[in-house]
Amino acid sequence: MINETYKEYLAYVKEYLTLHQGIKSPNPLHPFRSRFHHTIRVLHWCFRLTEGMECIDRELLYTAAIFHDIGYTDCDNGHHAMRSSQAFCEFAKAHGMEEEFSRKVEQLIACHSDKSLMREPGANMEMILLMEADLLDEEGAMGIVWDCMTMGNAHASNYAEAYYHIMESSNKEEENPMVTERAKGIWEEKKNIVSKFAKLLAEDLMIGSEYFEI
Repeated sequence: MINETYKEYLAYVKEYLTLHQGIKSPNPLHPFRSRFHHTIRVLHWCFRLTEGMECIDRELLYTAAIFHDIGYTDCDNGHHAMRSSQAFCEFAKAHGMEEEFSRKVEQLIACHSDKSLMREPGANMEMILLMEADLLDEEGAMGIVWDCMTMGNAHASNYAEAYYHIMESSNKEEENPMVTERAKGIWEEKKNIVSKFAKLLAEDLMIGSEYFEI
């Protein structure tokens, strides 16, 4: 699925992120998170979500997915979407991309952090799919691993601390944010995995036992 053009785009994004200290998370509890690897996974989620779909501008969606987080640095990442859009604009001009196509990619990148736009009347499908792909990463089994690695970096003193962190993070109550039926199903599957894991872990740790606090 990844063609040579996408490989070139990804290589540029990796180099850009490296130059601007944007690959590794600035959060000391999350040194394991790679913004570049997240980008690759979001692109693959876009591939999966668009399987069999018609009337989708795949080139638009996949290009936006590759560049959507290029604006990350080691600080002030609340504004990364706009920086990413600007960085893509510079790349597009330097490489002679078609102007109308570039403008549409810029718009997708600029708004991808505002997930409320997914449910706005008239939201285009490429924007919805990009946001769904972004949200699906690091959920489910990956979310559990994230929680456990975070607690390890926080020097948790017992298993129960990890359990309670999972309950507050990966297993917290939240509405299914997806719009397309395929993404809704994947989200539910991911949440079911976490819920089942948390239940089994609670049983293994004897959470709630009268002896637990001794």
